[in-house]
Amino acid sequence: MNKLWLKHFRIIVLISAFFVLESGYAQLETPRVSPFSKVKQRIGLTDITISYHRPAVKDREIWGKLVPYGMSPGVSFGSGNLFPWRAGANENTIIYFADDVKIEGEMLPAGKYGLHMIPTEKEWTIIFSKNYSSWGSFHYDQSEDALRVTVMPVDDEHKEWLEYGFEDFTNSSAVAYLRWEKLKVPFKIEVNTTDVVMKSFKDQLRGQSGFNWQNWNQAAFYCLQNNVNLDQGLEFINKSISMNENATNRNLLAYLLMAKGDNEEAMKVFVANTKKYPENWNVWDSLGEAYANSGDTKNAKNYYKKAHGMAPDNQKSRIEDILTKLEENKTAM
Repeated sequence: MNKLWLKHFRIIVLISAFFVLESGYAQLETPRVSPFSKVKQRIGLTDITISYHRPAVKDREIWGKLVPYGMSPGVSFGSGNLFPWRAGANENTIIYFADDVKIEGEMLPAGKYGLHMIPTEKEWTIIFSKNYSSWGSFHYDQSEDALRVTVMPVDDEHKEWLEYGFEDFTNSSAVAYLRWEKLKVPFKIEVNTTDVVMKSFKDQLRGQSGFNWQNWNQAAFYCLQNNVNLDQGLEFINKSISMNENATNRNLLAYLLMAKGDNEEAMKVFVANTKKYPENWNVWDSLGEAYANSGDTKNAKNYYKKAHGMAPDNQKSRIEDILTKLEENKTAM
C-alpha cells in the first residue's frame, strides 16, 4: 500500500509541475545554489553596476576544467555555436554604465551589457554584448558585441565564492575585477568626469537649483578648483553675482580671472572687493594672496596683516604661517 501511494504521489507531483509550467503560474522562490549579488560603484558622478550570480569553488578545479579555456562547444539549449563563459552563473552577468566610459582605453557608450569572458592560460578576452537578457552565454552571438578588450589575469588569494568589485579609485577611473578561486581578472574603467559634471550642472541649474546664487557659485568654484572650463566658470559666477552680489561670489570672480591669466582685471576686482566689503576679512586675505602671487611682498604682508586682525581664530595660524614665509623670502632676497 505504501509503495502504491508513493507511486501515485510521484505522478501527482509530475502532473502538478507540468500544469504550473504550462499555465504560466509563478513558482515559489527558493534559495539558489549560486546566489544573486550586485555591486555598485560611483566614479565621479557616473554610476556603474554589476549584477551577477556567485558560484562556489567546492573543491573543484576551475580554470581550464569547470571553466574551459577558449570558447565552449555549442549545446542543445542555445544557438549550437561556440560560446564564451558567462562570467558568473545562471542568467547573464550584466554591467551597467550611466554614462559613456572607456574600458582599457576603448570607448563604450552608456547602457546595459551582457558581460562574457574568454579565458586562456595567459590572457583573457572580456566581451561587452548588447544582448544582456539571455540565460547564460548559450545564445551568444558575436555580431552583438559592443566591445572586446584583452586583459591579463593575476594570481590572488583563494576566493571561494565568485566576486566582482572595484579598486584603485581616482575621481575619473577605477579598476573593476572578477575574483574567483586563486585568480583576479581586472579591467580599467575611465570616465570623462568633467564632461559628466558640466552636463549635470546644466541639467540641475535649469531646475529648482538654479533659483539661488549659491548653486551658481558652487558650479563656478568646481571649474576653478579643477582648472577646467574656466570660461563656463565665469558665466556661472556672473550669473551668481547678478542674483545676489556679495563678497563670496565677487572674490571667486577675481580668482577665476586670475586662473585665466587676466591678472590685471583680477587685481582690479580684488581691490574693488576691499572697498565694497571692508569688514570682510576674506577679501583682505585674498588681496594679500594676489599681491604675493605677483611678487609684491610688501603689499602682500600689509594686507595679510590686516586680514589677520579681522580673521576668525581658526584662520589666524594659517595667516601667521604665510607671513612668516613672506618674511623669510624677503630676508633671503
